[in-house]
This record gives sequence, C-alpha cells and structure tokens, in this order.
Amino acid sequence: MTLADLSEQTLSSTWPDTLELTLDGIAQGGEAVGRWQNRVVFAAGGIPGERVIVQLRERHESYARGDVIDVLLASPDRVAPRLPGASHMPWQHIAFDAQQRLRRQILADQLAKFAGVDPAVVEATAFASKPWEYRNNTRLHCDGRRIGYYESNTRSIAELDHDPLLHPVLNEALASLRSALADELDDAPPLEVTLRVSEAYGYCIAALRGRGDRRSLAARWRARCPVLAGVVFTVPPPHMLPPLGADTLVEELADLTFLLRPTTFFQVNVAAAATLLNLIRAGLGDEARGRLLDLYCGAGAFTLPLARNAIETVGVEEYAGAVADAERSAAVNHISNVRFITGSAEAVLANLDGPFDAVVLDPPRRGCHPRVLHALIERAPRRIVYVSCHPATLARDLKTLIAGGYAVVRATPVDLFPQTPHVESVVALMRAGSAQV
Repeated sequence: MTLADLSEQTLSSTWPDTLELTLDGIAQGGEAVGRWQNRVVFAAGGIPGERVIVQLRERHESYARGDVIDVLLASPDRVAPRLPGASHMPWQHIAFDAQQRLRRQILADQLAKFAGVDPAVVEATAFASKPWEYRNNTRLHCDGRRIGYYESNTRSIAELDHDPLLHPVLNEALASLRSALADELDDAPPLEVTLRVSEAYGYCIAALRGRGDRRSLAARWRARCPVLAGVVFTVPPPHMLPPLGADTLVEELADLTFLLRPTTFFQVNVAAAATLLNLIRAGLGDEARGRLLDLYCGAGAFTLPLARNAIETVGVEEYAGAVADAERSAAVNHISNVRFITGSAEAVLANLDGPFDAVVLDPPRRGCHPRVLHALIERAPRRIVYVSCHPATLARDLKTLIAGGYAVVRATPVDLFPQTPHVESVVALMRAGSAQV
C-alpha cells in the first residue's frame, strides 16, 4: 500500500456511517448535494431543500456518496415512486415539473463552471416526452428464465414484470417474452434483447444477441405476441442467422418515412425527435437554407428533414449499419440532395471538400474529438448547433469553440428521459460577425 493509499484510507475512515444533513444543490448525475464539515456529500434519493439521513457507501478525502434512508423534512416536490428501488428511474420520487427545473439548473451550472457561459442564455427545459410510457426502445437481459435490466454498475439482473417508462406495445412484448422464457432451461445461455416499437404503426421488432440457437425461443415468443412482427439474431463472433419475420421497422418523423433495423440508434420517441429538430432549425436560422454538415448523424433523423430546405446536406456517421438505414430512408423519401459518408467525424472532416454554412453536432456521451472542434474552427461555418446528451462534455467542447471565436446564443435543456437525471440539450452557437440567431 502506498503512502497516498494510507492517507486516503485514514481520511475516509473519519467519515461516519450515517449523516444528518440539509441538501442544498443538485449534481450532474442527479444526486442531491449537501455538506458535512466543509466536505461534499452526494445523496441519491434526495431533493434540494430536504433534511435527510444519508447512509454512506463511498468515502474519500473531500467527498462522500450515499443513499437517503430517511427524510426528516420533505420537499414539496417529493412524490411517491411508482416502482420503488428501480435503478433505471432514479428521479421517480421527484415531481415532473421539478425535474424540469433541476435539468435547467444542472445544465446552467455545468456551462457556467466549465465554459464560462452566462446562465441567462440557458432557457427553461423543453419537455418532449410524456412522464410515463414514452420509451420506444429498450435493452433487456435474460439469464435462464430471468429477465430485466442490470442493476446500476453491476451484472446482476433486476427482474422486471412491467416497466412504466416503456411504450405499451413494448410492455406487451415483455410479458410475452417472460411467458416464452418459462419453457427455457435453467442453464440456457445469457441473452441480450433489444426491443423497438414503431410509434406510427403500433408493432415492434426485436434483436436477440447471445450464444446458441434461440430460434425456438423466438418462435414461441412470436406465437404468443401478435404485436411482435419479427426477430433478428446475432450469434457472436458474430454470425448472422436468417430473421424470423420482419427485420426492418418503419417509423415516421417530420412527414418522412424512416427504415430502421432494431439496433440502429434513433431518438427515444418521435415527439422528442421532433422537439430536437425544431430547436436545431431555430438554431441554424437562415443558414438552414445553405450547405449543411451533420456530424455523428446516425440514421439521418435530423439530416433528412433538414435536407428538404437546404442546398445540400452531408451526413457523417461511423456506424455503417446506420448509414445504410439513412440511405434507404433517403431513397424511399426521394431525397436526392443528401450524401452520407461512413467514417469517424474527425477522419472524414479532415478530407471533406468545400465550405459549409452551418454544422450540426450530435456526438455520443464522450463528446466531440478535439480534432473535430479544431477543424470546425478552421472552416469557420457561421452557425454550429450542438446536440448534447452530457452537460460536462458539452461544457468542455463549448470552451474550445468559444475560444475559437464562437458565442453561445442560447442553450435549451430538453427532457427526453423523464424520471431520470439525463439532460439532453441543444446549443446554438454563432461565429463572431454573424447576424443574431
């Protein structure tokens, strides 16, 4: 053990097992924040303004983490949870309107602290989803006859009979899958199940990933589930088996038809995608009619609707399957002024010809590669609209863009995942000298 380890062990041992404290803030991960002896305590299950008892589970020199085990003075924003203890919906104890205020606070705090963005440009949260039954896709795990989600930071399955976050068609499919699994052997190999519903047409398709031939399970499942139109299979390393029924989901967004395989990323619900699209259009302003670049474009959920008013739109995506779906969707909608390129954003951008009037960024949680940001600063498009799913990486990237001559015009938090602390956001940036958005 090193000296640093001994110091950490000694300091952490000064923390008690439980603390009584007042919560006065909210952290990016959704935990409420309090202080004990000038040290920060992150309290899962708390709400700012409450007086609580916290059971500590993680202790460090300057901070600790724990769980609220008793509420001595409750916030008026506290409500009864629908599924107590469910780790995939850790904000279900917070009233819906309060969740929106907390999302704005998290985004404003992160952007101010790490990018120097004035909190005044952070707008009220746009909530794009119903509080419940909003998810059009999910990923489940099966082990023998057991099915559910992994508990947070574990490979332990929390069994699930019904998920109030899922679209009703997916809950119907989940119940039928549980019935089909009852005939499985106890030692059946683990299985990952991806389920996606077409909100436009009310059916779902599934993807099964795992070892062994699971076609008999899929056949039993389909026989018991009229809304399950098809099942596709992936057997590592991978080997592809023929699908059972349909292998493509048809969805509608912005009066366009999208053809999607079950594992291709798409927004969690159509209303959410429409809200994001409207915010992107507002952020692009007049540049939406010019030459557009959509980096990290996925299956073209934004690329294709934007293309209808643009001179040309180029979409860049690393996942070849998503590009294939985007190209199929472009063809079925007769959109010809769009081009999709398969590859990483940083590699493609380095070799992409011609100027762009505006750029849309929609990166994964890790944010943009530094080479992407520096290349954009060099190319100097008049507008950049950044769609983010992680406030901290967003703030890091905005700091670079601001240093490169861009200003944040407005930042809008969006509630895509009610009952969770997830904060999506759309940030409109303007290059110095451009007209106001």
